Amino acid sequence: MNDLATWTTFFGWMTIINIGIYLISLGAVTAMRGFAYRTNAKLFRISEDEFARTSFKYIGAYKLLITVFCFAPWLSLKLMA
Repeated sequence: MNDLATWTTFFGWMTIINIGIYLISLGAVTAMRGFAYRTNAKLFRISEDEFARTSFKYIGAYKLLITVFCFAPWLSLKLMA
């Protein structure tokens, strides 16, 4: 597993899988907003504004983590090859 091509493939697939999870999460938060809010409001007693802010922070943080830990290493390995 010390081969540059293997690591490039690994990070490439990791990026694709995480972008897929990101898109599913974004779609779920967008499409099922009312259901997600009602469920979380019962569990955590949060307001709708707080839920919206938390959802926005979650989506943004996940996107940032994908960029830093998946896409950037893949891109740097592609540039090295």
